[in-house]
Amino acid sequence: MKMRDRWMAFASAALTLTGAAAFAADSAPTLVDAACRNKHWTTVYSNAVTLAWNWNTNATSATLAISGMGGTLAANFVTVTSNYLWHAFAQDVPTAEDVYDLTLTFSNNTAVVGALTSRLAVVTGAFGPVTVNPVAGSGAWAKVKTNVVIPYDASWSDAATNAVSAQLVIAKVGGLAQTNAFADVAGYTGWKIRNGGWGYGTFDLTLSFPGTTNVWMAELTRPMDGLMIRVR
Repeated sequence: MKMRDRWMAFASAALTLTGAAAFAADSAPTLVDAACRNKHWTTVYSNAVTLAWNWNTNATSATLAISGMGGTLAANFVTVTSNYLWHAFAQDVPTAEDVYDLTLTFSNNTAVVGALTSRLAVVTGAFGPVTVNPVAGSGAWAKVKTNVVIPYDASWSDAATNAVSAQLVIAKVGGLAQTNAFADVAGYTGWKIRNGGWGYGTFDLTLSFPGTTNVWMAELTRPMDGLMIRVR
């Protein structure tokens, strides 16, 4: 009788494990990104983005400000709130790329008591197939016509993997220059070339990671909009 009881217990455990294995095999996979220094965490993959936070217990209200190259958005919260559904763009697929700076400011009746910040990017490559130009000498690589999102990542080079910051310098030949310093080593930045005071012409872009010797350089040209006719 004891032998039978032991066998029944063994059979019951085996069935339990078999059922658990079958359930695990049928469940949907879940993507887990364990790397903290990459652009996955700052990339938007849907037009509906749920923003979540812990409410500051000293606050009586909060303001969420979202600012991108294409415009700004603000939302006010007068009661304790832990999330907000942000529609980053109207369609299922974005018509333009952008980088957004998000700031959530907590206030009481008299002063600011805290703030949270984040940066998210909308890039067309996160929404299905993208156009690929395999011609290295193509003139399309050297032209820029509208606002662009520029990625940067220290992991592009083994010599820069120990970097702790990044820097992008955009300089118009014979004109405006801008230095963008980043506290992280992987992410996106927006270049607002339309209505940003840059004008038309040739631009030199230099990406570097302070403390390392790696430097990436590119030369881009912004042609004038519309039709140009040359008369000789």
